[in-house]
Amino acid sequence: MAIPSSAARATCGVVLGGCLVPLDAAALAAAGGARAVGGVVPGARAWRDRLLDSVVRVHVRRLERWLGRPVGLPVAPARRARYLAVRLVVGLTSLGVVLLLAYGVLAAVLMIASWAFDARVPALSNDEGEPTTGLTILSAAVPGVLLLYLAVMGLVGAAALERAAAARYLGTDDRAELVSRIESLVASRAGIVAAVEAERRRIERDLHDGAQQHVVALGMLVDRSRRAVDDDAREALLAQAADETDRLLASVRDVAWSVHPTVIDTQGLRPVLGRLAARAAPRARLDFRLAGRVPAAVEACVYYVVAESLTNVAKHARASCADVVVTPGDGEVSVTVSDDGVGGAGMGAGRGLAGLAARAGALGGTFEVRSPAGGPTVVRAVLPCG
Repeated sequence: MAIPSSAARATCGVVLGGCLVPLDAAALAAAGGARAVGGVVPGARAWRDRLLDSVVRVHVRRLERWLGRPVGLPVAPARRARYLAVRLVVGLTSLGVVLLLAYGVLAAVLMIASWAFDARVPALSNDEGEPTTGLTILSAAVPGVLLLYLAVMGLVGAAALERAAAARYLGTDDRAELVSRIESLVASRAGIVAAVEAERRRIERDLHDGAQQHVVALGMLVDRSRRAVDDDAREALLAQAADETDRLLASVRDVAWSVHPTVIDTQGLRPVLGRLAARAAPRARLDFRLAGRVPAAVEACVYYVVAESLTNVAKHARASCADVVVTPGDGEVSVTVSDDGVGGAGMGAGRGLAGLAARAGALGGTFEVRSPAGGPTVVRAVLPCG
């Protein structure tokens, strides 16, 4: 038969928890004894763990069935023992409230029966042995209602204590989850700041080593052409300046692409990753399975993962081939870059892979590198699209 309301279900759960107090006490006593002789009697600790597991499972079932609290089962036996110890105190409180409520209901029933049927109940009759009168009932109504209210609030509090104990020892406490989330966000923010700083230094280095050198060379060629007397020499210097201008534009374009290729916004990831794979050394094979567009932040992160990974392959892996695979998932995008090189890649401080991990973490995704000595190396990021 279905329980009519959540309050009635919670009451049943609290009453059942009070009835389980002897079981909790016996389990704790037996577990303590098994721990005391664990170093002497073989198998005592395993027997203790099975006992704690069985008793806690009874409470897990009760919590899920009557108190509406889905919980897990802690792996560590110490957490199970701590839960049962706290549960013993909560159970004794619940049992006391239930007994007080039962006594009050019984006293009220007997008092009304004594008044209605002119019966003499020894526990309720006055000194002359006369039955309870209406005046007696009226005089007991006010404190009786007050005690009933306190008993009901005691049941509510006992149910709250049951849920709090379960959240603390058998499941994930909301506060603990919030603290963990805040710590994760703080770590992600620090990682993003470090990644942005590393990216800024890389762009500065690329401009200094690439574009700036071309600008200096271009300025020298133009200056020489202005001072040239022979027309043929001037034309040759201007031709060299034009070639240097093309190289300068290519260098600036490469730096801009390393920051964020604008073609991603207009055409999507496929052409950008195709160009990266075609220019990679060794040339990479691209397996792109996304049918549509994903959020811009996710596309940018996928691009950075592929670009940085292929750069590492070219610089360090000594590989003969590389593979780039981009696949959709259940509300997520997975990008994998693998090579057959010598391995040994890591995410130490200041490395590009650490920056990729920070980018993926900031989007709520995961990033992993598997690169044993001797290879192969597999870099994989999974990014949510929601």
